[in-house]
Amino acid sequence: MTGARPAARMQLVELADSDDEDAPGPARTAAPEPGQDATTPPAGGTRARVRRWWPAAWVLVLVLAAAVVATQVVARGAAARADAIARLPGFVRPLDAPPAELWRAPATGRTGVVPAAGHVVTVSDASGTWQVRAHDPRNGDVRWDADLVETSPAGFDSVAVSCPPGTRGSALVLCRWTEPRVVYSRSRETADSVPPTRVRALRAQDGAAAGTWSVADPLVGLRRAGDDLVVATVEPDRHVLVERRAGADGGVLWSHRSADVLVTPGSGRIDPSLTVAGGVVVLSGDATTVLDARSGEVVAHGATGRQLVVAPLPDGRFATWASVGGAHLHEADGSRGVPVPGVPVRLAADDRSVGVLLTDLGNRVAALDPDDGTVVWELATSYSPVAAVDGAVVLWGDAALGVADARDGTLLWEHRTGEAIPFAPVTDGRLVLGAEPDGPERWALVARGLRDGVRVWSVPLPVGVTSLEGVGGVLVARTVTEAFVLG
Repeated sequence: MTGARPAARMQLVELADSDDEDAPGPARTAAPEPGQDATTPPAGGTRARVRRWWPAAWVLVLVLAAAVVATQVVARGAAARADAIARLPGFVRPLDAPPAELWRAPATGRTGVVPAAGHVVTVSDASGTWQVRAHDPRNGDVRWDADLVETSPAGFDSVAVSCPPGTRGSALVLCRWTEPRVVYSRSRETADSVPPTRVRALRAQDGAAAGTWSVADPLVGLRRAGDDLVVATVEPDRHVLVERRAGADGGVLWSHRSADVLVTPGSGRIDPSLTVAGGVVVLSGDATTVLDARSGEVVAHGATGRQLVVAPLPDGRFATWASVGGAHLHEADGSRGVPVPGVPVRLAADDRSVGVLLTDLGNRVAALDPDDGTVVWELATSYSPVAAVDGAVVLWGDAALGVADARDGTLLWEHRTGEAIPFAPVTDGRLVLGAEPDGPERWALVARGLRDGVRVWSVPLPVGVTSLEGVGGVLVARTVTEAFVLG
């Protein structure tokens, strides 16, 4: 092995003017004119040198200025793209270096970490009381906190709180829980009664109480739509009532009552469920109804015995799949269009760059023209699409990750881990961030290039990690009891 190369030694260099006919050699000095000191150079020579050098100096200044401007333009463009990515649900703000743990906080439940008003909001029962805290994403400083309800009131069942996620700019944090039953009660009336569901609205900016309201009837589902909640309840005659209610005070904005009896205890019928998908609300059961999320008007109704999967499309359109009849495209008014193959895929993160509807055909993924249902391409794979960004589709399988080109379905790369990956990857628009084995019962967060799959960096994940999430553009690793913010 050779040693390090020594640094070059500086040497004296003599610069020769290109007009000197005799260079190299001693410079000639013109004889001074009468009355001129011999040490004073001729004025004409100085002016000549200035004339020779100033154009080159100006060119250099212009080149440097152009380079600075170009660098600033590129930097502004990168910052604007980073901001745009961070605003989209499910994405992570682009990472410039391998992330480290910035801070951690207690977080409980599936909705234990949500974005609101630029904060990362955590929900936890670690102290014996369900608490909501808003954190500065950069360092975890608590901006505000609020107590909701005791975790286990004496003599009552335990309480579970969930806070349906909104968007990064949400003005409200909305949390719900069901009032606990008395543990030991001899009253049959008390045992058969359905406890109400409570909703607490907090202002996302400062945590101040915005309102509290209740839902008295048995709950089918409660989903967030902007800063409102869509609530489905069972009425005494076993029909289902769907309402959009203002998040702050519970005021009813619109309502819809199912035409069919959807709940028959002990009958083996399918329990109804509620979904909000883009601009539509879906009430599914033995019969399924699709409602306009803004007005509550019926835009589609499935015959009895059908279940629907709904995927939103741009401009208010949507695609549906039914257990009887297959999949169809729909216009914004609900009118049914052409049939399409497969089950429409709902992506966890989508920047709307791919321009196709992705469907799952079991052992294939298909990309369809969203206007007429034409198959643009098919990819033979058992992987599932989980994200679409910058014209690429991120795929996740039991023990593999990959990316396909959204233009033609070419599999750009895949990486097999040899072990089942317990949770889906996320992306920052340049890298795919996924879990890979890192020793017995340990996982590492590995970044691979979006288009080439080249491993860029790897950092250990917390022990017991159960999911990776993009929360308001922030990368969060979750365990059962904690949230770790990485950056």
